[in-house]
Amino acid sequence: MKKIFFILSLNLSFFFSAQTNVDYSKNGKETYGIYLFQQVGIPKIYDKENAEFQKNARKLIDFFNQESNTIKQKQGFDLRILLKADENFSPKTGKRILKNYEYGIKAEIDYLFEMFIKGGKKWTVEPPNWRIFINNPNIGGHGGFYNDGDDHSFLKKNFLVFPLKEEIASGVHYYNCEAQTCGSIVVFNPNRPNYWIPVKVKEVTEAKLKFYNNDKDREVYNFLKQIIDAMSEEELNADAYYGSEDAILNVNGKGQGLQIMRFNPDYWDKNLPISAIQFITIYHNELGFNCKSEDCWEATKSDFYKNNGHIEFWQEIPREIPLEKLGDFIQK
Repeated sequence: MKKIFFILSLNLSFFFSAQTNVDYSKNGKETYGIYLFQQVGIPKIYDKENAEFQKNARKLIDFFNQESNTIKQKQGFDLRILLKADENFSPKTGKRILKNYEYGIKAEIDYLFEMFIKGGKKWTVEPPNWRIFINNPNIGGHGGFYNDGDDHSFLKKNFLVFPLKEEIASGVHYYNCEAQTCGSIVVFNPNRPNYWIPVKVKEVTEAKLKFYNNDKDREVYNFLKQIIDAMSEEELNADAYYGSEDAILNVNGKGQGLQIMRFNPDYWDKNLPISAIQFITIYHNELGFNCKSEDCWEATKSDFYKNNGHIEFWQEIPREIPLEKLGDFIQK
């Protein structure tokens, strides 16, 4: 199996003012470069889709460049943008290898803020960064995939969903956990079926018993089976939530804990080409990290700047953007 990366690279410029060793007296120049087919062996059958995907992603990049005052001021750093689509291809057929809930080209837009350092140097190794994810059903709004089973198990399709905090606009949802440290924005087509679908307790318990039904895990299997056999039919048919009193089964139908869901394969409009943008996710905490008020956000922002010499880009840039317009970049 070959693992291929389509890459679009741009050099732009960025901004803000601090003390430390960052040089904010300089404005970065804006350069633009495209690096297609970064690795050898990409199947030619996807040339057209790749070219169209680059155009679609560029429109989203331009939106952030035009709407963010930070980007427009171009002061204090160069911004290097990498568009990376990570795809697997069959060595026999050249076709993409997909999970049943994947469809469009999965990509991320990496924003690397290469700060100017006094003395003429530039911060290029692991500089401050921020990411936007495109068509990736594995990212955004949830706390990661269910930590059980193997790659072939139904369990690995499931994840824990954070509460919906706000519908910013039609097709733009904002999720976060109670601690305000898990925020993300999900952009989608509201005219399609729900992008996530609930998982039933019975689906999880059956998958767990199937996975642990072997000689090596017999003790775990017997323990789980005893608990599951004691569950009522009503709870087994209820929507699944994460957690249990024994802390081993970790699923219940009582609405306790985060809900367990999975990505809906029917969300994707397969009448559209794989180059179309149908799903966008952005990590963002509305009031900064671990804050529930503007006063807390202002204090945290000030402390971060004093300690790091630059703003917390991934927290601040989305606040400059009219998030309600992000739905315009979902192709229908």
